[in-house]
Amino acid sequence: MQTQSQGWLSISTEGFAAMNAARPPEHLVKELVQNALDSFADEQPGQITLRYGLLGDQFHVSCSDNGSGIEELADLRVVYLTHKTDSHLKRGRFGRGFKEALCIAEQARVASGHQQLEFLRENGERVSRQASLPVAVNGTQVHMQMPWPAEIAAQLDDYFSRFLVPIGVELNINGRQALPRQIEHVISTNLSTEVYDPGSQSWKKPSRRTAIHLVPTAEHEQPTIYEMGIPVAALDWNVPFHCNVQQRVPMNPNRDAVASGYPLKLHVACLPTLLEEMDASTVKDDWVGTAGRRCDTAVQQQILTRAFGENIARSVPRMGARHFDEDARDLGVQVVSTAQASGGFREMLKLHVPSAQEVVRRDELSKAEQAGDDGFSVQTAVRLADDRLGLIEKQGGCERVQHCLDFAVWFCQQLVDSGPVHQQGVSGQLTRNPDGSRSLYAHWSDTNMLTLAIDQTCFWQEPLGAESLKILIHEAAHAMNMHHGYEFRVEVERLAGVAASVMFQRGGQIRDLFPGLCTPMAATGRPSDQLSTEQRSNRSVAG
Repeated sequence: MQTQSQGWLSISTEGFAAMNAARPPEHLVKELVQNALDSFADEQPGQITLRYGLLGDQFHVSCSDNGSGIEELADLRVVYLTHKTDSHLKRGRFGRGFKEALCIAEQARVASGHQQLEFLRENGERVSRQASLPVAVNGTQVHMQMPWPAEIAAQLDDYFSRFLVPIGVELNINGRQALPRQIEHVISTNLSTEVYDPGSQSWKKPSRRTAIHLVPTAEHEQPTIYEMGIPVAALDWNVPFHCNVQQRVPMNPNRDAVASGYPLKLHVACLPTLLEEMDASTVKDDWVGTAGRRCDTAVQQQILTRAFGENIARSVPRMGARHFDEDARDLGVQVVSTAQASGGFREMLKLHVPSAQEVVRRDELSKAEQAGDDGFSVQTAVRLADDRLGLIEKQGGCERVQHCLDFAVWFCQQLVDSGPVHQQGVSGQLTRNPDGSRSLYAHWSDTNMLTLAIDQTCFWQEPLGAESLKILIHEAAHAMNMHHGYEFRVEVERLAGVAASVMFQRGGQIRDLFPGLCTPMAATGRPSDQLSTEQRSNRSVAG
């Protein structure tokens, strides 16, 4: 004997209820509001009234709207059935939302047009009953009795207070009007979405042009991803904005978590706009680095500037090259450790920021070129009678400047000769800072050529002063090590002791060789009989 029935499968209401039992009540009530929002035509003003709470000893939920209504109420009994054309601009997912809430309900009633469908329990059985209404209902009315305690109302209050009401929609919640939220920025971008393809009977995730509304968070609100006004999932970033995506957001089946990789796409799309409002500490957050490496070059450079400043270099962590970091810092450059930076920042730093070694080499080359190209002697300045001669006159005249240069060479020679390795003789010349920056004080070449800037007054007005001697000791240390670092500092410390010994033990020789240097310069640029305390001290030490 054969029997025949309609369809292949049927849905167990109890089984479907068990699948949705763990879903938070606010997510089930959300389905009702979501269906109401989707019932409005584009640009159509809409009204939604939502009520919930205890009536007697039962928890009731009702939702009514003035939307397009439901053409055939009987379809509500069939899971996954819908006659709507799917669109990425609709929040609902093909005939599930209402049924998920319905399977939890103790009883329910839906009315639309001249139809009413009731879901009841009679004699322990679940039954449905459809009837005609004498007066048509405008839009859709849904009423459900839920097995929830009174405290669920507070959960729903909190959840729906975070709703972002679309423009043109009035949402009334338990007698209170939900107010629209300010939109701070509107970002146009391409994002993946979800659309059901009936031909292949599968969900597709095409990319569509859409808008992201950046909405400021209220106090104590967690930044959240929204789907056309409905909160979906927390947004992991450190800026006070929600992301309200104006199309369907790819989500898991329960629609309480977004697809993997989607938040990153939001970060990338929003980051260029948000950068203007972010301080240095905020910009250094990991999500900025992760998103930034997927942005264009201009944005990446802006990120690095906001995070670390403009005058920066990458650390050189290799053994034997770490002194370049110190050299770069001595140049006033901020050295950023790539080892301590997150992956995204590390990639951007390597791509756009020179290493400390490159910065130091470039500075050395620049100074060497300046010293070589612009180097001159007193005799050359006199012979050519150009503006360099004027600079010499400002520093006390040719004789004074020559004596000071001779002393600097002699002094450095004493320091160089004190080392364990024989060095070639020290020579000296002058240079100037043509740009007026006075960035160059002195330079030491690998051939032991000492170059002093004529526009740096310390060498000519107080050649035996602390500033001048400090620089000369520093430069002479380069005879043993051209780069700054631990070994260089050790050499500077050694030469400081040698310099003190030279000044103390050979003071008489200094006075005899360079008698004019023990006399300070007056404001006129000529020797003065009035000595400063420091100069008298220097003179005393010298002899």
